[in-house]
Amino acid sequence: MMMNITELTLKELSSYCVENQLSLGVAESVTAGYLQFVLSQMPNAMHIFNGGITAYNIGQKVKHLGLDYVHGINCNCVSRATAESMAMNVCTLLNSKIGIAITGYASPVPEEGITELHAYMAIAINGTISHTHKLHSKETSAAEAQKDYVQQVITETLLRLQKLY
Repeated sequence: MMMNITELTLKELSSYCVENQLSLGVAESVTAGYLQFVLSQMPNAMHIFNGGITAYNIGQKVKHLGLDYVHGINCNCVSRATAESMAMNVCTLLNSKIGIAITGYASPVPEEGITELHAYMAIAINGTISHTHKLHSKETSAAEAQKDYVQQVITETLLRLQKLY
């Protein structure tokens, strides 16, 4: 049986985490738990993946992930700073060495001028933001955009770890 790209990437991500004794925690919004589901499928997930939180609205991002309320209101919780706050605070929340966060849009919001799908992801490693990246998706359904974002996040995370370790 041939592995697909996600399986191969997850296998590599797992290897890096095991070799470097790294644990992962996830804070997600736009992907609505899908990133957590996919990471739970990686080899050795039980020893690497500490879990995650799906904070879908501003109240939960403020309460559980330390997002500044005024900032969240001003950007509809979609910004680099939001992703960075989520990544840093999920490390503390889940006692993880690595925090991965994503927030964005999986479908257009024309009334807010959002026509192109985009999201921000951030990776915190050992208490410092290591990487922030703006993602784009050309998918036409929310579910496909969420899958696309998850693949991009996993790939970006692996690339970041390869540069650091």
